Amino acid sequence: MDGTPEEFRGKVALITGAGAGIGLATAKRLAAGGATVVLTDKHAGRLAEGVAAVNAGGPSRPAQGHVLDIEDRQDFDSVFASVAEQCGPIGVYVWNAALNVPMPLLDYDVDVFDRITTANVANCWYSCRAVAKQMAAAGGGSVILVGSIAPDIGAAEREAPYAMSKAAGRALMLGLARAGGPDNIRCNEVVMAYVEGTRFAARRPDTARQFAARTPLGRNAGVDDIAEAIAYLASGRAAFVSGEVLNVTGAYYGTL
Repeated sequence: MDGTPEEFRGKVALITGAGAGIGLATAKRLAAGGATVVLTDKHAGRLAEGVAAVNAGGPSRPAQGHVLDIEDRQDFDSVFASVAEQCGPIGVYVWNAALNVPMPLLDYDVDVFDRITTANVANCWYSCRAVAKQMAAAGGGSVILVGSIAPDIGAAEREAPYAMSKAAGRALMLGLARAGGPDNIRCNEVVMAYVEGTRFAARRPDTARQFAARTPLGRNAGVDDIAEAIAYLASGRAAFVSGEVLNVTGAYYGTL
């Protein structure tokens, strides 16, 4: 772990999709840095396990969890208000959760397509707007969007709405970096390829091996690799970094 043990002291960090995988690894990393960590996930059981895993590490401030479904805007309203009341304003916001239903492009039902793009784009914007208001009132903060190489490598062939949403997320990141700059709000994106330790990779071991074989560094990222990149962007070490895309792909820029 880089940085200092207390580099996030006094910060409230909220991570979506934090019950497992990248979100959980990020929660552990930020908690180890002294943050008051708030995990959210739509699955109550997985969320409880995630909170227990973070607290098992003996953080200086106990983590808490809130059930939150990124398809439900009322969840954002209630959870953000509760966190602000109980812990203080959110100073680090990590948008990690995403909805994805892979299938051939022309086979999507319109309702499924709309569900994915609404959750991943419109509701991402909705939540970022709410968090930015808290950050502005508190003197600033850091927003990190977890992106993907999907828009860049032809993934639209079988997961078009997900790939589109990640491309839109990059535009949102750039817009928020500019709009939030005067209030000392930074916004950046971490881009991943295949990441070991996620449910997505576990369901596709053959594809994961193919990605690793094509990656110049000879392996796929692990969840801790992504978490460390997020921690860097959230920290004072990146105090003048905003509007940037940090590729954590081992120089993988190929095709599926």
